[in-house]
Amino acid sequence: MQLRILFVLLLTIVTTAQDLPAHETITRQPADDIALAADFYLAPESAPVIIALHMLNSQRAAYAPIIPDLNAAGYAVLNVDMRGHGASGGARDWDAAIADVADWIDWLEAEGHLKDKGIVIMGASIGANVAIISCAESAVCAGAIALSPGLDYRGVKPEGALVDGLADREALLVAAGGDSSSSTAIRQMFLNAKGPVTARMVSGRAHGTRLFDSDYDSLSGLITLWLKEQFQPD
Repeated sequence: MQLRILFVLLLTIVTTAQDLPAHETITRQPADDIALAADFYLAPESAPVIIALHMLNSQRAAYAPIIPDLNAAGYAVLNVDMRGHGASGGARDWDAAIADVADWIDWLEAEGHLKDKGIVIMGASIGANVAIISCAESAVCAGAIALSPGLDYRGVKPEGALVDGLADREALLVAAGGDSSSSTAIRQMFLNAKGPVTARMVSGRAHGTRLFDSDYDSLSGLITLWLKEQFQPD
């Protein structure tokens, strides 16, 4: 078993939130003809593309604070409105949302955006659960970032995907200590994981992408540092 926990944040690479970089808004329709929307931020480096999945009752704008940092660090970002949220149509269906991630991965591959190092899927709250499951199901997913995951959000249960599906891939689990559901979840998933999992407990009670509001610099620094350590652009 290869586990690790990150106790110390190095803030040497932290920046403050900036204006969003140039991007292309993408609309596509999967097999059920529901219109799905995302913003794609291109980057020139040979690094994983990051797919970002927001929380329930949120939308892709929730990731606006960290996108400039990710893009400046050399990562392309596909920032998705999950179905039934933001500019994406359809009803909220989490099995379909997982299938939609696979469809977005197909789009990245068809457009030539997948690099040798594949993708990293980042999600918040129920989006974190979807991210873990989607990464486990994708051969090109190198790792997952889960902000405030849960053991069971609306029937979406990621622990089996983390333990077995990501046994040979990277994962970063983050939760606030005062967020009892998510802090319990990352403790349990960390202890049961077979693969290289990094777990970080932060102060406060913020949940999901609201962690950016409570301590943006530390969270951005944590994510960009973890990505640099695991997937340093060539």
